Amino acid sequence: MLPPDAGSSQTNWKMIFTAKDGDDQASALALEQLARRYWPSVYAFVRSSGRDVHEAADLTQGFVCDVMLGRNLFHEADPKRGRFRTLLLRSLQNYLRERYRFANRKKRSPESGKLTSLDDSHMHMTAIAPGVTPEEAFNFEWGATLVRGVLELVRRNCVADGFESHWVVFESRVVRPMLFGEKPASYQTLVERLDLDDRSQAANMLITVKRRFARTLMAETGRTLSDPARAKYEIMEILEDLERSS
Repeated sequence: MLPPDAGSSQTNWKMIFTAKDGDDQASALALEQLARRYWPSVYAFVRSSGRDVHEAADLTQGFVCDVMLGRNLFHEADPKRGRFRTLLLRSLQNYLRERYRFANRKKRSPESGKLTSLDDSHMHMTAIAPGVTPEEAFNFEWGATLVRGVLELVRRNCVADGFESHWVVFESRVVRPMLFGEKPASYQTLVERLDLDDRSQAANMLITVKRRFARTLMAETGRTLSDPARAKYEIMEILEDLERSS
């Protein structure tokens, strides 16, 4: 389950610019949303570097509060210098080296006193596959978070448009196999379950939602880039990362 304010795109330069240059209220809200968005990717990196669940959560908390919020990491972000998650990953690696060097395990909070927490749903969602490097885990979770957000957006739009049955077909044939490793439901099962005319109707419904998913994924990925024309290459990287880590 996604955090309620996670949004549908993993990096949004407009939101980063708001965090940097918006008024106090808008900036604080943008910072909170961005910090929550990057919890899963940061935690995946830390967890896969050999820390147990509790230490990884503690280090993730420290990085978000001390570096992302406390040191205004977003003020260093510039689309002309490359992807924000590259800056984030480099900063995270430096932070872990600092923490290791000084062996400081004390939790810190931002000056506002607010503490962004990593709840059990995040830690369950971020299962670390054996043999995956921290960098691979980070990129996998980044892509997985983006894809989950897109899927939720497509689901809401299907429901709003009266395409609930279309979504069920897509979920049963694509989403659940992709996210949970389940065997795709047969078309015959879906025909009987949804009272459809035949297998051909079910297949056409699947194609309809696949196209919606592809368009939405392209649009949301484009929002994470300074050059939206690179969206198709970014999508290829995301899908390759998901495939390698699945």
